Amino acid sequence: MNPNLKDISSNPPRRQILKTALTFVAGLTTTSLVSFLIPKSTKPAQAIVVQRPNEFELKGEGTDIKYSILNGVSQLDYKTQNISLHFSGNQIQTLNTDIGTLVTVIISKPPNPNFGGNIVRLSLLIPIINLVIGNQETPVQTEAILTTEKTSGFIRTPLFGQLQSYETLVLKGTARHL
Repeated sequence: MNPNLKDISSNPPRRQILKTALTFVAGLTTTSLVSFLIPKSTKPAQAIVVQRPNEFELKGEGTDIKYSILNGVSQLDYKTQNISLHFSGNQIQTLNTDIGTLVTVIISKPPNPNFGGNIVRLSLLIPIINLVIGNQETPVQTEAILTTEKTSGFIRTPLFGQLQSYETLVLKGTARHL
């Protein structure tokens, strides 16, 4: 059955609104307008609630990194064969980017900045991850970049050329919500 204006309730204000709508919408028939106005499904919408992980345990190429945000405080542990460092709070810089969150810490810096030397930074890329409520963890693969920056300090002559070099670490592990 193809509805037309006579099939629509005889309520004059409603008929007038539909006639006006048909007049202004070129090419729209009464059937398609009625189909548009009537919902297609009566099933209630189902929302899936997700949560973001707040702890990441990652390993790769002789490096272990644990990053967490608990009670609003960031913590990062960085371990290699020769180094074991812990960072927390304002020692950790975070930057939200289009490719994820970049978490950066200073691994080492010159003992005397007046003489210059190398500053080594670790930048960990945290991807966006959604966990379904009840599923507390998921595998994750990401990367970290070790950046070594040459500095001249106040006493040394200025440096020229490329001052930063990079080493990329492929990391695998687990992201979880605690």
